[in-house]
Amino acid sequence: MDGESLHIVQTEGVEMIIAIDSTLRGPALGGCRWKPYPDSAAARRDVQELARAMTRKAALARLDLGGGKAVVVGDPRTRTREQLLAFGDFVQSLEGRYITAADMGSGEEQMAVIGERTRHVCGLPVRLGGAGDPGPFTALGVKLALDAALAQFGKTTADAHVAIQGVGSVGGGLLLLLLEDGARVTVADPKSDLIDAVLRAHPGRVESVELDQITRVSCDVFAPCGPPAVIDSALANAIPCQIVCGGANNPLANLDVAAGLAARDVLYVPDFLANAGGLIHLACALEGGDADATRARLRVIPENLDEVLAYAKREAVNTAQAAEALARISQYAAPAS
Repeated sequence: MDGESLHIVQTEGVEMIIAIDSTLRGPALGGCRWKPYPDSAAARRDVQELARAMTRKAALARLDLGGGKAVVVGDPRTRTREQLLAFGDFVQSLEGRYITAADMGSGEEQMAVIGERTRHVCGLPVRLGGAGDPGPFTALGVKLALDAALAQFGKTTADAHVAIQGVGSVGGGLLLLLLEDGARVTVADPKSDLIDAVLRAHPGRVESVELDQITRVSCDVFAPCGPPAVIDSALANAIPCQIVCGGANNPLANLDVAAGLAARDVLYVPDFLANAGGLIHLACALEGGDADATRARLRVIPENLDEVLAYAKREAVNTAQAAEALARISQYAAPAS
Protein backbone atom coordinates (compact mmCIF):
# COMPACT_ATOMS: atom_id res chain seq x y z
CA MET A 1 0.00 0.00 0.00
CA ASP A 2 1.25 3.47 -0.87
CA GLY A 3 -0.53 6.53 0.43
CA GLU A 4 -0.87 7.81 3.94
CA SER A 5 -3.34 6.54 6.49
CA LEU A 6 -3.80 8.19 9.87
CA HIS A 7 -5.12 6.33 12.91
CA ILE A 8 -6.12 8.22 16.06
CA VAL A 9 -7.40 7.17 19.46
CA GLN A 10 -8.11 9.09 22.66
CA THR A 11 -7.53 6.88 25.67
CA GLU A 12 -6.11 6.98 29.19
CA GLY A 13 -6.02 10.78 29.07
CA VAL A 14 -3.77 11.10 26.01
CA GLU A 15 -4.13 11.27 22.23
CA MET A 16 -2.31 8.55 20.29
CA ILE A 17 -1.67 8.88 16.57
CA ILE A 18 -0.13 6.37 14.15
CA ALA A 19 0.67 7.40 10.58
CA ILE A 20 1.33 4.70 7.99
CA ASP A 21 2.90 6.26 4.92
CA SER A 22 3.74 3.18 2.86
CA THR A 23 3.79 -0.61 3.09
CA LEU A 24 4.98 -1.26 -0.46
CA ARG A 25 8.26 -2.77 0.69
CA GLY A 26 6.95 -4.33 3.90
CA PRO A 27 5.32 -3.39 7.21
CA ALA A 28 5.69 0.25 8.23
CA LEU A 29 8.29 0.56 10.98
CA GLY A 30 8.80 3.73 12.98
CA GLY A 31 9.36 4.82 16.54
CA CYS A 32 6.87 6.09 19.10
CA ARG A 33 7.51 9.75 19.92
CA TRP A 34 6.05 10.68 23.34
CA LYS A 35 5.92 14.45 23.58
CA PRO A 36 3.75 17.24 25.02
CA TYR A 37 2.83 18.83 21.70
CA PRO A 38 1.18 22.27 21.89
CA ASP A 39 -1.93 20.91 20.19
CA SER A 40 -3.30 18.00 18.22
CA ALA A 41 -2.70 19.70 14.87
CA ALA A 42 1.03 20.03 15.57
CA ALA A 43 1.22 16.36 16.56
CA ARG A 44 -0.54 15.26 13.38
CA ARG A 45 1.75 17.34 11.17
CA ASP A 46 4.81 15.92 12.91
CA VAL A 47 3.74 12.28 12.71
CA GLN A 48 2.91 12.58 9.02
CA GLU A 49 6.23 14.20 8.15
CA LEU A 50 8.14 11.64 10.21
CA ALA A 51 6.30 8.73 8.61
CA ARG A 52 7.19 10.00 5.14
CA ALA A 53 10.83 10.29 6.23
CA MET A 54 10.77 6.67 7.43
CA THR A 55 9.51 5.52 4.04
CA ARG A 56 12.42 7.28 2.32
CA LYS A 57 14.89 6.01 4.92
CA ALA A 58 13.87 2.36 4.54
CA ALA A 59 13.72 2.55 0.76
CA LEU A 60 17.09 4.23 0.31
CA ALA A 61 18.69 1.67 2.65
CA ARG A 62 16.97 -1.07 0.61
CA LEU A 63 15.21 -2.58 3.61
CA ASP A 64 12.10 -4.73 3.33
CA LEU A 65 10.16 -2.22 5.39
CA GLY A 66 7.76 0.62 4.80
CA GLY A 67 7.43 3.90 6.64
CA GLY A 68 5.34 4.76 9.65
CA LYS A 69 5.49 6.69 12.90
CA ALA A 70 3.56 7.10 16.12
CA VAL A 71 3.19 10.03 18.45
CA VAL A 72 1.56 10.24 21.84
CA VAL A 73 0.53 13.73 22.91
CA GLY A 74 1.63 13.69 26.52
CA ASP A 75 4.45 14.31 28.94
CA PRO A 76 6.69 11.23 29.26
CA ARG A 77 7.54 12.29 32.83
CA THR A 78 3.96 11.62 33.91
CA ARG A 79 3.37 8.60 31.68
CA THR A 80 1.56 5.65 33.25
CA ARG A 81 1.81 1.93 32.72
CA GLU A 82 -1.84 1.95 31.65
CA GLN A 83 -1.03 4.41 28.86
CA LEU A 84 1.78 2.19 27.59
CA LEU A 85 -0.48 -0.85 27.60
CA ALA A 86 -3.17 1.10 25.78
CA PHE A 87 -0.64 2.09 23.14
CA GLY A 88 0.26 -1.59 22.76
CA ASP A 89 -3.42 -2.38 22.17
CA PHE A 90 -3.54 0.41 19.58
CA VAL A 91 -0.54 -1.02 17.70
CA GLN A 92 -2.01 -4.53 17.86
CA SER A 93 -5.27 -3.28 16.35
CA LEU A 94 -3.43 -2.48 13.10
CA GLU A 95 -2.67 -6.19 12.64
CA GLY A 96 1.00 -5.89 11.76
CA ARG A 97 0.81 -3.08 9.24
CA TYR A 98 2.78 -0.94 11.71
CA ILE A 99 5.70 -2.00 13.92
CA THR A 100 6.65 0.34 16.74
CA ALA A 101 10.01 1.06 18.36
CA ALA A 102 11.64 3.60 20.67
CA ASP A 103 11.92 7.27 19.77
CA MET A 104 12.09 10.63 21.49
CA GLY A 105 10.42 10.28 24.88
CA SER A 106 10.35 6.48 24.82
CA GLY A 107 12.97 3.78 25.23
CA GLU A 108 13.54 0.05 25.40
CA GLU A 109 11.93 -0.29 28.85
CA GLN A 110 8.74 1.31 27.52
CA MET A 111 8.87 -1.06 24.52
CA ALA A 112 8.95 -3.96 26.99
CA VAL A 113 5.65 -2.83 28.52
CA ILE A 114 4.09 -2.14 25.12
CA GLY A 115 5.23 -5.61 24.09
CA GLU A 116 2.94 -7.12 26.71
CA ARG A 117 0.02 -6.22 24.45
CA THR A 118 1.47 -6.56 20.94
CA ARG A 119 4.10 -8.58 19.15
CA HIS A 120 4.51 -5.80 16.60
CA VAL A 121 7.27 -4.07 18.54
CA CYS A 122 11.06 -4.13 18.22
CA GLY A 123 13.95 -2.70 20.18
CA LEU A 124 13.08 -4.57 23.36
CA PRO A 125 15.76 -4.79 26.06
CA VAL A 126 18.54 -7.28 25.37
CA ARG A 127 17.67 -9.14 28.59
CA LEU A 128 14.30 -9.95 27.01
CA GLY A 129 15.90 -11.16 23.79
CA GLY A 130 15.42 -7.84 22.00
CA ALA A 131 17.72 -5.69 19.90
CA GLY A 132 18.19 -3.05 22.60
CA ASP A 133 18.64 0.66 22.03
CA PRO A 134 19.13 1.46 18.31
CA GLY A 135 20.60 4.88 19.17
CA PRO A 136 24.27 3.78 19.11
CA PHE A 137 23.81 2.35 15.63
CA THR A 138 22.16 5.56 14.45
CA ALA A 139 25.18 7.44 15.78
CA LEU A 140 27.57 5.03 14.06
CA GLY A 141 25.72 5.45 10.77
CA VAL A 142 25.91 9.24 11.05
CA LYS A 143 29.65 8.93 11.74
CA LEU A 144 30.11 6.80 8.60
CA ALA A 145 28.17 9.36 6.54
CA LEU A 146 30.21 12.18 8.05
CA ASP A 147 33.48 10.36 7.25
CA ALA A 148 32.37 9.88 3.64
CA ALA A 149 31.35 13.53 3.33
CA LEU A 150 34.68 14.75 4.73
CA ALA A 151 36.49 12.54 2.22
CA GLN A 152 34.90 14.61 -0.55
CA PHE A 153 37.00 17.51 0.74
CA GLY A 154 40.14 15.43 1.25
CA LYS A 155 39.70 15.40 5.03
CA THR A 156 39.29 12.85 7.82
CA THR A 157 37.62 13.22 11.20
CA ALA A 158 41.06 13.59 12.78
CA ASP A 159 41.44 16.82 10.77
CA ALA A 160 37.91 18.04 11.35
CA HIS A 161 36.04 20.45 13.61
CA VAL A 162 32.43 19.31 14.12
CA ALA A 163 29.66 21.35 15.75
CA ILE A 164 26.95 19.11 17.25
CA GLN A 165 23.53 20.52 18.09
CA GLY A 166 21.96 18.17 20.64
CA VAL A 167 23.82 15.51 22.59
CA GLY A 168 21.15 13.00 23.47
CA SER A 169 21.24 9.32 22.53
CA VAL A 170 22.42 9.92 18.96
CA GLY A 171 24.31 13.19 19.32
CA GLY A 172 26.05 11.94 22.43
CA GLY A 173 27.07 8.73 20.71
CA LEU A 174 28.35 10.69 17.73
CA LEU A 175 30.35 12.95 20.05
CA LEU A 176 32.15 10.00 21.61
CA LEU A 177 32.89 8.39 18.23
CA LEU A 178 34.34 11.65 16.92
CA LEU A 179 36.55 12.07 19.96
CA GLU A 180 37.84 8.51 19.51
CA ASP A 181 39.00 9.55 16.03
CA GLY A 182 40.70 12.73 17.23
CA ALA A 183 38.20 15.31 16.02
CA ARG A 184 37.74 18.71 17.63
CA VAL A 185 34.12 19.17 18.68
CA THR A 186 31.88 22.03 19.75
CA VAL A 187 28.61 21.02 21.39
CA ALA A 188 25.39 22.64 22.56
CA ASP A 189 22.67 21.04 24.66
CA PRO A 190 21.32 22.70 27.82
CA LYS A 191 19.95 19.42 29.18
CA SER A 192 22.95 17.16 28.65
CA ASP A 193 24.80 15.56 31.57
CA LEU A 194 27.35 14.14 29.14
CA ILE A 195 28.91 17.48 28.23
CA ASP A 196 30.52 18.18 31.61
CA ALA A 197 32.06 14.71 31.75
CA VAL A 198 33.44 15.02 28.23
CA LEU A 199 34.84 18.49 28.89
CA ARG A 200 36.77 17.10 31.85
CA ALA A 201 38.00 14.04 29.95
CA HIS A 202 39.04 15.86 26.76
CA PRO A 203 40.37 19.32 27.72
CA GLY A 204 41.12 21.46 24.70
CA ARG A 205 39.28 19.22 22.25
CA VAL A 206 35.69 19.91 23.30
CA GLU A 207 34.01 23.25 23.74
CA SER A 208 30.47 23.90 24.92
CA VAL A 209 28.46 26.89 23.71
CA GLU A 210 24.94 28.15 24.24
CA LEU A 211 22.27 26.60 22.05
CA ASP A 212 21.69 29.80 20.09
CA GLN A 213 25.42 30.00 19.27
CA ILE A 214 26.03 26.55 17.82
CA THR A 215 24.95 27.47 14.28
CA ARG A 216 27.42 30.38 14.32
CA VAL A 217 30.46 28.21 15.03
CA SER A 218 32.91 28.17 12.14
CA CYS A 219 33.50 24.47 11.51
CA ASP A 220 33.91 21.74 8.91
CA VAL A 221 30.68 19.95 9.78
CA PHE A 222 27.46 21.11 11.39
CA ALA A 223 25.70 18.05 12.84
CA PRO A 224 22.07 18.71 13.82
CA CYS A 225 21.03 15.97 16.26
CA GLY A 226 18.04 17.56 17.94
CA PRO A 227 14.69 19.00 16.84
CA PRO A 228 13.49 19.26 13.23
CA ALA A 229 13.48 22.29 10.92
CA VAL A 230 16.52 23.96 12.49
CA ILE A 231 17.96 25.15 9.17
CA ASP A 232 15.84 27.75 7.39
CA SER A 233 16.69 29.81 4.33
CA ALA A 234 18.38 32.55 6.35
CA LEU A 235 20.63 30.08 8.14
CA ALA A 236 21.40 28.23 4.91
CA ASN A 237 22.76 31.50 3.54
CA ALA A 238 24.97 32.11 6.56
CA ILE A 239 25.96 28.90 8.32
CA PRO A 240 29.79 28.77 8.44
CA CYS A 241 30.49 25.14 7.54
CA GLN A 242 31.37 22.95 4.56
CA ILE A 243 29.07 20.04 5.42
CA VAL A 244 25.70 19.53 7.10
CA CYS A 245 25.38 15.94 8.34
CA GLY A 246 23.58 14.87 11.50
CA GLY A 247 21.11 12.57 13.18
CA ALA A 248 18.06 14.85 13.34
CA ASN A 249 14.99 13.98 11.31
CA ASN A 250 13.83 16.64 8.84
CA PRO A 251 16.49 19.25 9.83
CA LEU A 252 15.62 21.51 6.88
CA ALA A 253 12.66 23.85 7.23
CA ASN A 254 11.74 22.89 3.66
CA LEU A 255 13.40 21.38 0.60
CA ASP A 256 14.17 24.82 -0.86
CA VAL A 257 16.72 25.22 1.93
CA ALA A 258 18.84 22.51 0.28
CA ALA A 259 19.14 24.71 -2.80
CA GLY A 260 20.45 27.55 -0.63
CA LEU A 261 23.10 25.29 0.87
CA ALA A 262 24.09 23.96 -2.56
CA ALA A 263 24.41 27.50 -3.93
CA ARG A 264 27.11 28.13 -1.31
CA ASP A 265 28.80 24.75 -2.02
CA VAL A 266 27.80 23.43 1.40
CA LEU A 267 27.41 19.65 1.11
CA TYR A 268 24.10 18.59 2.63
CA VAL A 269 23.96 14.90 3.54
CA PRO A 270 20.22 14.10 3.54
CA ASP A 271 18.97 13.15 6.98
CA PHE A 272 17.26 9.93 5.96
CA LEU A 273 20.52 8.76 4.40
CA ALA A 274 22.75 9.68 7.34
CA ASN A 275 20.54 8.56 10.24
CA ALA A 276 19.41 5.18 8.89
CA GLY A 277 21.66 3.16 11.19
CA GLY A 278 19.09 2.60 13.92
CA LEU A 279 16.48 1.44 11.42
CA ILE A 280 19.03 -0.86 9.79
CA HIS A 281 19.76 -2.36 13.22
CA LEU A 282 16.08 -3.00 13.89
CA ALA A 283 15.64 -4.50 10.42
CA CYS A 284 18.57 -6.84 11.04
CA ALA A 285 17.08 -7.84 14.39
CA LEU A 286 13.73 -8.63 12.78
CA GLU A 287 15.62 -10.93 10.40
CA GLY A 288 17.41 -12.65 13.27
CA GLY A 289 20.71 -10.80 12.86
CA ASP A 290 22.96 -9.45 15.60
CA ALA A 291 25.08 -6.34 16.14
CA ASP A 292 27.81 -7.65 13.83
CA ALA A 293 25.23 -8.10 11.08
CA THR A 294 24.11 -4.52 11.61
CA ARG A 295 27.67 -3.15 11.41
CA ALA A 296 28.21 -5.04 8.15
CA ARG A 297 25.03 -3.60 6.63
CA LEU A 298 25.85 -0.05 7.70
CA ARG A 299 28.24 0.15 4.75
CA VAL A 300 25.15 0.96 2.68
CA ILE A 301 25.21 4.47 4.19
CA PRO A 302 28.50 5.71 2.65
CA GLU A 303 27.66 3.76 -0.51
CA ASN A 304 24.36 5.64 -0.72
CA LEU A 305 26.13 8.97 -0.34
CA ASP A 306 28.32 8.10 -3.32
CA GLU A 307 25.17 7.25 -5.31
CA VAL A 308 23.46 10.48 -4.27
CA LEU A 309 26.47 12.59 -5.24
CA ALA A 310 26.74 10.84 -8.61
CA TYR A 311 23.02 11.30 -9.30
CA ALA A 312 23.13 14.94 -8.25
CA LYS A 313 26.02 15.62 -10.61
CA ARG A 314 24.48 13.69 -13.50
CA GLU A 315 21.03 15.28 -13.18
CA ALA A 316 22.23 18.74 -12.09
CA VAL A 317 20.18 18.68 -8.89
CA ASN A 318 21.06 19.18 -5.23
CA THR A 319 21.67 16.28 -2.86
CA ALA A 320 18.25 16.50 -1.23
CA GLN A 321 16.55 16.18 -4.61
CA ALA A 322 18.88 13.34 -5.58
CA ALA A 323 18.21 11.37 -2.40
CA GLU A 324 14.45 11.88 -2.77
CA ALA A 325 14.58 10.60 -6.36
CA LEU A 326 16.69 7.56 -5.51
CA ALA A 327 14.51 6.68 -2.53
CA ARG A 328 11.41 6.91 -4.71
CA ILE A 329 12.96 4.65 -7.34
CA SER A 330 13.89 2.09 -4.68
CA GLN A 331 10.48 2.28 -3.04
CA TYR A 332 8.71 1.20 -6.21
CA ALA A 333 11.37 -0.91 -7.93
CA ALA A 334 12.12 -3.32 -5.10
CA PRO A 335 9.05 -4.24 -3.06
CA ALA A 336 9.35 -6.54 -0.06
CA SER A 337 10.35 -10.11 -0.83
